[in-house]
Amino acid sequence: MIQSSMRKKSLYDYQVVIFDLDGTLYFQRPLRLRMIRFLARYTLTHSSCIKDFLIIKKYRKVRERWETCEKECAGKPKYSALGLDDRQYQYVADQMKVERARVEQVVAYFMLEKPLAFLPAYRDEVLAHAIDTLHRQHKTVVVYSDYPVENKLKALGIRADRCYTSADARIGAMKPDPKGIAVILADTGCPAANALMVGDRYEKDGLAAKGNGVDYLIVGKTKKERASIR
Repeated sequence: MIQSSMRKKSLYDYQVVIFDLDGTLYFQRPLRLRMIRFLARYTLTHSSCIKDFLIIKKYRKVRERWETCEKECAGKPKYSALGLDDRQYQYVADQMKVERARVEQVVAYFMLEKPLAFLPAYRDEVLAHAIDTLHRQHKTVVVYSDYPVENKLKALGIRADRCYTSADARIGAMKPDPKGIAVILADTGCPAANALMVGDRYEKDGLAAKGNGVDYLIVGKTKKERASIR
């Protein structure tokens, strides 16, 4: 199901179009299923890595409920000097009773590096074509994600004019916090009325846009649903 606040506008009527990445520029569910199969085979030859999979599970859960977790970190010296990513790694490390470096290494390999080889097969061709059209029309294409962006865009063969992540020093907050989009509007000099946020989750991308008075387009989960995007 597609949700939109565009009021009969086309995607191409905006000067700045901000795209989420994970679950938006590629189909996330089939990629996750492929990664699960990979992890299952990996376990057969690396039985010691079961702890790593538990770390990944905890990390995903922590990021989904980070607002709550961050309140638990408030006022604790070990967290106060850390950036967003390191605060999350440290929190997971404390919960799992491992070193922060191990959490970072596990996340880097299984969540950021290994999926890159699989990404092209799950690229959303509708949105990739839309981005190409926006470039031809000299519109500004921005990709803004809670996870690192550049390597995934390269794997997908998609070009953006600007890239942002929630961990950037000037943002330091995850969606739906409106700060990220506020920074993007300031950097591009674009009025909120001329910007659009395209994402796959209203509770993240839609609310982040709404908090800035920016229109949003929440795409469906399937190719059939996205075929109607204009």
